[in-house]
Amino acid sequence: MVAWLARLLLLGPALALLAFAALADPAWYDRHVLLPALNPPPPPWTLLALRAVAAVLGIALGACGLLAVRRATAAAVGRTLLAAVLAVCAAEGVLQLLYRRLPAPRTRLEAYLSVPDPRTGWSFVPGHRLDLTMPAGRLVRYETDANGNRASSVNWKEDPLAPTILVTGESVAMGHGLPWPETFAARLGDRMGVQVVDVAVGGYGNDQAYLRMSDALARLSRPVAVVTTVLPVQVHRNRRDDRPHLVLREGALVWVGPSVSRLKLRQLFVNDLPYLSDGSLDASLALGRAILGATASRARARGALPLFVFISCGRSRPLDQHPEAFIVHALLDGLPYVLFDLDPARMLPGDFGHPDAEGARQLAAAIADALARQGVRPQG
Repeated sequence: MVAWLARLLLLGPALALLAFAALADPAWYDRHVLLPALNPPPPPWTLLALRAVAAVLGIALGACGLLAVRRATAAAVGRTLLAAVLAVCAAEGVLQLLYRRLPAPRTRLEAYLSVPDPRTGWSFVPGHRLDLTMPAGRLVRYETDANGNRASSVNWKEDPLAPTILVTGESVAMGHGLPWPETFAARLGDRMGVQVVDVAVGGYGNDQAYLRMSDALARLSRPVAVVTTVLPVQVHRNRRDDRPHLVLREGALVWVGPSVSRLKLRQLFVNDLPYLSDGSLDASLALGRAILGATASRARARGALPLFVFISCGRSRPLDQHPEAFIVHALLDGLPYVLFDLDPARMLPGDFGHPDAEGARQLAAAIADALARQGVRPQG
């Protein structure tokens, strides 16, 4: 009995690692890791390295299992289990120490522009002006209005009675790396001749964008359209529970607060690990679909046209040739959307996935054309 227990403890993980090394092909990697969880993508050799490490560890564990089983005793198995528990405790202790002693890296734009928000997790500081040097060395001024929305200046005030296009989403929608006049939101307002209110905030999931949109719609009397950017990486963001978030309960969207757990290992494996199992992926896609459906319903209830803008990074091609096609179908089938292929040549240097000035102009034109096809024409 002891020998079989020892064999199970060692050979079980070994077989799992070897199975991963054998089965984790590029298609699996794209579906479970790269598309829904990583932005920017890692180096091309990452998957090969993961499979190689898994194979080596699997062989090593398997060899240890075969050799150790012959000498397995209850005391030896007990010592092994105790060592494993102590290793987990030590890892938690080290992570707790690192989180307390090391300064948090400020690698995301939100770290400079945002403050904690009890409803969405974080939001931009209202009435704030900040000049930041972007990776390519360009100095960009970010300004927010009294509602904490990206705007032309801190003194800009939205007119609740004016015809308005409401823009919501994440960093692309808020104009990451661009002065306000170069953002697609500002260009869209110029093309359509209406006021644009941009409530997008960098790093947002679909649920956070929906909450910001709902709050803004309540202030506007004449919303013309609600334009929502949708990115594949939001599939992973929607599953995070370290911030206030929406969940599906019996088919209804319910707002819940962040997890109360303080365990760093849990944070690492539940929220930070860039991987979604089949079950988590299906659940996140269902949640995203419900959120985007609610976004469309809320917009239509206020007389506004909903339009979703799915942004794919790469050359222009038909939907069925996109690796993200399964995400597009799961989230947006039956909803009004436009698929925009962001040419890598039109991305900001050093900022994967964010359009440069010309990319933002092309994006604004694609949105304006999609709105026109739905009957929303330029005004005045």
